[in-house]
Amino acid sequence: MFVHVSLTARLAIAALLLAGWPAAGAAEDGDREVCFSQGEMRELEAQKTIIPSIAAVRAARSAAGSGKVVRAALCRRGGDYYYKLSVLRRDGRVLRVTVDGRSGKVETGRQPN
Repeated sequence: MFVHVSLTARLAIAALLLAGWPAAGAAEDGDREVCFSQGEMRELEAQKTIIPSIAAVRAARSAAGSGKVVRAALCRRGGDYYYKLSVLRRDGRVLRVTVDGRSGKVETGRQPN
């Protein structure tokens, strides 16, 4: 059975979905991970809300025993800011490191499966 939906209705539905309109039973905003753009990250650094990204990179490299950071993102869940970094070690393995965005403390470091 096909139901005709107007273009306006389809656009409204698409806009709600793109805006992150929660589905029934979806997690509260405080439970959802939100990651920031480079510009937003720089703004939070300037406001001294978080540690500078270079400090998070240094902490991740130290936790990995050296290597190159190949991916980094600043995210927040609830009121907690944290950096998610992937470090390519010299032996070719990738280590995922999480660094607290306020203190700079390494929270986790694990190899992906």
